[in-house]
Amino acid sequence: MMTVHKPPPLQRSAWYAAAESAEVTRKPFRRIILDEPLVLFRTEDGDPVGLEDICCHRLAPLSPGQLIGDTIECPYHGLRFDAEGKCTHVPGSESIPARARVRKYPLLERYGFVWTWPGDPDLADPALVPDWRWAEDPDWSSMAGSFRIGCNFMLSVDNLMDLSHIGYVHKTTIGTASDGERAEIDTIASPDRITVRRWLEKQPPPPSYRKSLGRNAPVDRWQIIEFRPPCYVRTFKGFGENARGRPGYDFDSAETDPPEGALAVSRGNTCVTPETENSCHYFTVHCHYRRFDKDGLKSIWDSTVETLEQDMEILELTQKNMELASGSSMVYIAVDEGVEKARQIARMSARTAAD
Repeated sequence: MMTVHKPPPLQRSAWYAAAESAEVTRKPFRRIILDEPLVLFRTEDGDPVGLEDICCHRLAPLSPGQLIGDTIECPYHGLRFDAEGKCTHVPGSESIPARARVRKYPLLERYGFVWTWPGDPDLADPALVPDWRWAEDPDWSSMAGSFRIGCNFMLSVDNLMDLSHIGYVHKTTIGTASDGERAEIDTIASPDRITVRRWLEKQPPPPSYRKSLGRNAPVDRWQIIEFRPPCYVRTFKGFGENARGRPGYDFDSAETDPPEGALAVSRGNTCVTPETENSCHYFTVHCHYRRFDKDGLKSIWDSTVETLEQDMEILELTQKNMELASGSSMVYIAVDEGVEKARQIARMSARTAAD
């Protein structure tokens, strides 16, 4: 099947991860979300603030400015704006124009990230933040990070929904040749999500898992990947010995409990936040079942970062090709059912949100 590679439109009425919590400090900084520049900082009480990073006077950025208490001072002409976006001071003038203000973005802090709502602030329901509860569960060891990728956000979602690529892109980390050739794949469509279920039976573990599993003998491997619009992906992955078909291993959801006797179980929780049409921010927290010591967890995270960097390289090259061949079509193959359905539900969600 051939299809033009036009990505789904951006959906503004949703929560998007905007920064790691540790990034947001008393030093203002700029971040572009859905083509809109934000300046992020914290009040003296530690609350995160997100304002439009465009001064209403002469359109200069506010982010290079300094904080004076809980106001930010424009570095160009010294106008000051409070945490609500209202102008509180105009140098050389006792009066402040009624329209002198900048937009304030709803923010909340959860799972180690600061989230923003670019759409109608009256619709910014905290209950709509994706459920990543394992990041705060003491039974899981977690590490988080963020990356900027020079590609459309949906290319990154595609990459997560179709893991047949790992046997080629990630030969040195999480993939083997059998991943693209022998995996059994099912796609489960629901009104609010698309789930891809992958099983690979009786195959040697890939390089990054051999040490952590302490074995080279064949294992059964499962990968559950779930997409929810506009840009949230959760994974539930693991290894078991002769696991396929055993009680507790009949997975159809990314929320399934870890099965007894599994050799390794992990969850990935990712928000692919659009920056511009051709770039995105990748915010992710990876959770591993049971506790790992500091060195063990660092080793796993180092491998995760190496894997993500490999993804970034091929995705950015693909984005450049797509810009050069803007009228070209893509040919969907059997492993792309989850990719195709994820794009369909993303388009439907964006249309519904716009109505």
